Formats: sequence, structure tokens, C-alpha cells
Amino acid sequence: MAHKTPRNVRIESLRLFAIVAIAVFHTFQPLFSQATAWALAGDEGARCAAAAAGDIAAIVAASPVAVGALGFINLFGAFGNCIFFMISGYFLIPRCAQASRDEGYWRIQGVNTLRRAGVILISVALYALLALAIGRFITPLPGISLHETGWLLGGLEFIWVYLAVMVVSPLVGWAWERCRARTPAALSLVVLIYLVNAYIAFISPGDAERGLLEWRKLMSAVTYFAAFLIGGLIAQRALHPATGRRVRVAALVAFAGALCVEIALSVAGHVDILVATSFKSTSAISCALAAISLAARAQPARSAASRRDALIRSAASSILGFYILQSMLYSLWRGGVDLLLADAARLIGAHDTVLCICAVLGAGLIGSLLVVAGFLAIDHVVRKPLLRALRLE
Repeated sequence: MAHKTPRNVRIESLRLFAIVAIAVFHTFQPLFSQATAWALAGDEGARCAAAAAGDIAAIVAASPVAVGALGFINLFGAFGNCIFFMISGYFLIPRCAQASRDEGYWRIQGVNTLRRAGVILISVALYALLALAIGRFITPLPGISLHETGWLLGGLEFIWVYLAVMVVSPLVGWAWERCRARTPAALSLVVLIYLVNAYIAFISPGDAERGLLEWRKLMSAVTYFAAFLIGGLIAQRALHPATGRRVRVAALVAFAGALCVEIALSVAGHVDILVATSFKSTSAISCALAAISLAARAQPARSAASRRDALIRSAASSILGFYILQSMLYSLWRGGVDLLLADAARLIGAHDTVLCICAVLGAGLIGSLLVVAGFLAIDHVVRKPLLRALRLE
């Protein structure tokens, strides 16, 4: 077997950051929804009574700065998902475009696509068996059974969108190589997609629970395809090292700016706009942060290998396993994280709002990191050895 080129540790570190960002997003998502609901309700008497009774969301809603900070955290979900697809587009689109010049392109890409699909399907099947075993022999997992399909369909919708993008990537690469106006064409499509997303977020958000084929739900899939195209655009714009340093500074400024915008909206009382700016997977802010983050990290890797680099590459390679595990085992980690948040709030008490909020945010961050570490460790000893044995990794 040919020796594989080590993955660029700069980009792998971004992939690992995306895993953490998604975990943090999921940890605080219910709290953000409840806190903004309190803020939009405007019933201060009921909120104070709920806060005195220990309602964490009511305590957080007392601080517009905290609500704004949660709004910023809520951006992390779409940010992490966009990073996942952008990195795929960054590597796959140029690779397929270049290969499309050679004979036997469709046959070779068909084999490559089957291999990628095999990794996804085997990973889902493996962890589905694990979830069923946990539910049967260790502790019940609500919604996880052979008689229900939601946990394998809607619960893993992101995985199935990824599979669909992998299937069409050879066609995208073929068209990319033959399109003379690929940059304006791709950018026009991305702008159109986010105009529709803006309509959804600000004008027609629809019901909280969406059907799998509801058009707003399908826009999530289209949005991730847009992120895939953006990755291809970033790949064709190699940055000079000096420019790369400026882009990294710009990325930090962009994150700080997004935080300030979310807090400013909350302080000004525009909580409805705050919610819209981080709406589900369609947030333009999240996409922009993901794009500038990838551009900042898309530099040649350091020449000297290190143990830290090897650890980053190993951890980042478990991103697919992490996605599947955090979805299938949601009830397990959700209960533990909620208990951690409640204990942090109870330890301080509602009498000191600022300290209580800081304790909750800190506990949530720690809980998120523990979830990430746990799932990456499981993936390291369960899925990755199987893929190596099948020569799929």
C-alpha cells in the first residue's frame, strides 16, 4: 500500500475545533431557547419568580449580556457543520476537478465514492448496534429501537446530507473543471441560497418541529452544499504566508465582532433579531466565520512533526464518529450535562446573578469538553480499528 501523506495539521486543528464548537452549541442550545423565550415574553414578575425557584433560563434572561453570549454560542452549531463541509470541498473539489482530465475518471471516482459511502454506512451501522445494545442491556435510550426510524433518519440527517454530497462530488469536480466562470457562478449560487435563508430566519421560520421533507428543512441540506462550494473556492485562492497572518488576525476580529453584535442586539432589546441571526443551520454569520476560519488555516503545515500534531490528527479523524455518537446517545449525555448545569446554578444560587451565570457557562464548557473527550475515546477504540481492519482508513 502506498504511504499516505499526513493530513495538514493546521486544517485538522480547525476540524477538531469544529467538533468542540458543535458540542458547546448542543450543550447550551436548550438554555438559549428558554432564555430568549423569557426575554421575549416580557413578564418580569413571572421571570423573577422562576429565577428564585432556581430556573436557570430565567436567571440567565436577567442579563442581556449573558443572553447575547448564548446567542454567540448558538452560532457555533452552523459554524461547525459548515466547517465540516467546507474542508471536504477544499480537498475534494480540486482533487476531482484535476482528475477529471484523465481517462477512466468516472470509473475511478465511482470506486472512491463507494469507499467513502462504505465508511459512512459502516460507521452508522456499527454505532446503531452499539446504541441498541446500550438501550437493551445497560440503560433505556428513548427513541432508540428497531421499531422506530427517527433516530436513523431525522436524527442523522446531517450524516445523510454528507453522504449525498460525497456522491455528487465527482460531478461537481467535473463541472468545476469545465466552468470558465466558476467563481462568479458559485458565489451567485451561495448568495441566492443565503437570501432564501434570510427569508426563512427573519420572515418565515415555520414550525419548531419540521418534517424531514419540509422545504425549510431541505434548505439546510442546500446550505451545506453551499459550504462545500465555498471550500472549493478557498482552495483555488492560495494565500501568501504574510497574507495568511493577516487573515488569521481578521478571523479573530470577526469572532470578536460577532460576539459584540450578538450582545449589542440583546442589550438593545432586539432578542427576536438575535434569534434570527443564529437561526438553525442557515446562519450567514456562522458561514462567514467558517469561511474566514478555513482561509486562515489553509496554509502549509509545519514541517517538523510532533506528538501534539499526531494527537490532533488522530482526534480530528473521529469527527464522523463524534457526529453519530452525539446524536444516537443524546439522552445519555444530555441528562449528564443538564445535571452539571443545574448543580453549578444551585451551588451559587440565584441571589448572585453574575456569578451564577459564570458558573453555568463554565460548567457547560467543561461538560462539553468531557462529552467530546469521551466520544473521541470511544471512536478511537471502536470504529477506527474496524475501519483499519477493513482497509477503509
